[in-house]
Amino acid sequence: MPALSPMSPSFHTRQGKLAVLVGLAALIMSGCSSNVPGEDQAAPSDAASENVSEVAPGQPTEATRLAPIGRIDLIAAFGRASDAVAAGQALPDANRQLVGRTFSLKLPFGCDGEADKERPAWAGWTLDRNRQALKLSAAPERWTDAAWAKSIAGDMAHEAVEGFWIERPWTSSEECPAGNPASESGLPASDERQTMGIAQFFAPDSPRTFQRGSRPYAHTIRVREPADVEGRTYRFAVSGRVTGFPDGQPIHCVQDAPDRRPVCLMAVELARVSFEDPRDGTVLVEWRN
Repeated sequence: MPALSPMSPSFHTRQGKLAVLVGLAALIMSGCSSNVPGEDQAAPSDAASENVSEVAPGQPTEATRLAPIGRIDLIAAFGRASDAVAAGQALPDANRQLVGRTFSLKLPFGCDGEADKERPAWAGWTLDRNRQALKLSAAPERWTDAAWAKSIAGDMAHEAVEGFWIERPWTSSEECPAGNPASESGLPASDERQTMGIAQFFAPDSPRTFQRGSRPYAHTIRVREPADVEGRTYRFAVSGRVTGFPDGQPIHCVQDAPDRRPVCLMAVELARVSFEDPRDGTVLVEWRN
């Protein structure tokens, strides 16, 4: 076949076909870098992944943080411990999970009106009508020298024990009880001794400034119309952390007779106490450790 001349039409036609074939081959050999679903993609660079964060195993997140233990759960834990002691059994393992948890309690007071000077309670209010001053007061129980408290402490070294009773443990309410009229039911008088309390066991080397001793928590409020505050009730709010005893239990109990309910204390560390107005939850004054 005679050689084609560059000037001939057949030559240019063949050259055009070759150019098309070469272009197609180049496209195929380029790796088809288009974003076709299912094709392998290049690994992202470090710079592209800088905003990705991971939570280390065991690290608490907002979803895993536990809410403070409230009155209902505390009473349930006391009930389990009391039941075990009354039955002569070991303290329940279910209570151990409470150690290290935070707690929050609101203790109502002034439920019967102004404090009775003849029968002083752990907390109450008094009104000085001449000075138009309302005084709130709450004093922690001092159990340092009580033999039953020493028995509860066991081998835990301490130089002082202070705390508060959880009154009316048969109700979950943190308000003053409704004034039920006296009935002629003929029921025997209930055992008035308290059986559930939260206590701070102060170690010999702990700062004594944390101890209240004989100093009650007190706060005075100026009132314009004394008649407006008569009959009101208040709350003493306490919150902190459950520390527990050396055996890993948060609650220890003692029982002096088989027909009497055991007396139990939960070992805690107080972080904050305050006086509250139960009508709207207003904090009137607070103390922090």
